[in-house]
Amino acid sequence: MKQTVKTIHQKAISCYKDKRFDDAIALWEKALEVNPQENEVLYSLGLIYFEIKKYEESISFLKQLLDLSPGHFKAMLIVGTAYIKLRKFDLAEEYIQKSIEINPKHKLSILNLGAIYSVQKKFDNAIEMFQKVVDLFPTEVRAYLGLGKIYAILGQIDEANKNFKKVIEFDANGPMGSYAKKAIVLEAGEQKSEQDLEQLYAEGYKFYLGKYYHSAIDRFQNYLQFRKKDDLVYFMLAESQLRCGMLNESFLSFKKAIINKPRNALYYKELAILLDKLGNPSDVLAILNKAMELGKDDTVVYYLQGKNYNRQERYNEAIEALKKSIKKDRNNVAARYELAIAYDKIKDKEHSKMEFQNIIDHPLDTPLKNIVLGKIKK
Repeated sequence: MKQTVKTIHQKAISCYKDKRFDDAIALWEKALEVNPQENEVLYSLGLIYFEIKKYEESISFLKQLLDLSPGHFKAMLIVGTAYIKLRKFDLAEEYIQKSIEINPKHKLSILNLGAIYSVQKKFDNAIEMFQKVVDLFPTEVRAYLGLGKIYAILGQIDEANKNFKKVIEFDANGPMGSYAKKAIVLEAGEQKSEQDLEQLYAEGYKFYLGKYYHSAIDRFQNYLQFRKKDDLVYFMLAESQLRCGMLNESFLSFKKAIINKPRNALYYKELAILLDKLGNPSDVLAILNKAMELGKDDTVVYYLQGKNYNRQERYNEAIEALKKSIKKDRNNVAARYELAIAYDKIKDKEHSKMEFQNIIDHPLDTPLKNIVLGKIKK
């Protein structure tokens, strides 16, 4: 590394440690102007963009690094993980597999590949990956939890319980241990007790994972007859009802989840998604404000905020919120559509046209493309 680049790089690292991310990025990009092929700088930019959730930018810099250094397994892992965040699982699988070929005993790489296979419902492959982690790292609770979830979905009760019990053994007082305690599936014939309620929860959760939402609703409702203050189960009941189109029932379940745990930002966000479907923008915005007060700061929150400002004809506020949504996720075409509408309403035809064109040019198929094409033809 040349002295000039090294000096800039060290200043950028100092900014990064102080969480002055914009300053760090500006310095690293300046270093690239001096030497566009500096591996450490390319890696640092890929890492910082990943950390601030700008996954496309992260991928771009790390791919430049991989062109120069094809065996950089950490860069491959981060690219693969970024593709997971973007829900591009085939690409994620490709890069993480390559990272494992170079470093076959890297725990996080193998765990991530197992998670990808789980999402893709390639359960045999996922089991193989999680089991590999267990063999290499016998106390890794995330692998046992992954195995337990898969075996529960497959209905292999003994195997599911064996792995959930391992999670409890190694993380008795932690969040994964608490989760595993509720996820354990009991065998039929055990005496009726508190354990029977855990059985109802476990069955409901299994059906929820398998997308058998009506069966999940039945189990959660039975459970809540006896445990009326379990906010998590009310939340999962609400999510199941939402997916079944039971909007009014889902609304009541979300309210009960919030009553029992009023400072959970996720509950407010998901309630806002439901209220958006019901079509009252004032209610949506009020609930979103609460979610943001409690720390929610993601592309969905800002998209819903902008969309409902549009409904209230508050177009300048909508534009501000939708820009934040797109900054969080450049692939949020729904936010781009609402942004184009807002620009159109304030007679900014140039920016409106630009956002519509961004939707048309987006690589993924989306129904919004046809809607936009129809508007342009008119």
